[in-house]
Amino acid sequence: MSTASPSRDDELLARLQAPPELSDGAESLAYWRRRRQRLPWYRMRARREAARMVLVWERRLRNALVRQRGAPVGIRLSAAVLVARTHFGRWIRRAVLVTAAMTALVLVVLVVPALLVVDLALRAL
Repeated sequence: MSTASPSRDDELLARLQAPPELSDGAESLAYWRRRRQRLPWYRMRARREAARMVLVWERRLRNALVRQRGAPVGIRLSAAVLVARTHFGRWIRRAVLVTAAMTALVLVVLVVPALLVVDLALRAL
């Protein structure tokens, strides 16, 4: 029985799990972001897959930024901007959702009871 096979497998797994080259990671993240934006709203499964892949490639690109010290400054900067833009876009979407939810809550809590009071006052006349 040979022990060379597991070491080759371990080597292959380590290579597959290692962070990608910065340029490859940035291209992949940009591809999945564009795909998510291009897909129509009714292709929910494909949009969900693209959103998951954006998260996966964002994490891999962040790891590559930390681990690959000898990469050119331009590539490092473009990768960092791409990751930051993805985070900022996600933050904006969440802020819009929270604002919409708070607006709906204000309408339900303040406006609806006020309309009921006005309706009761008009019926009393």
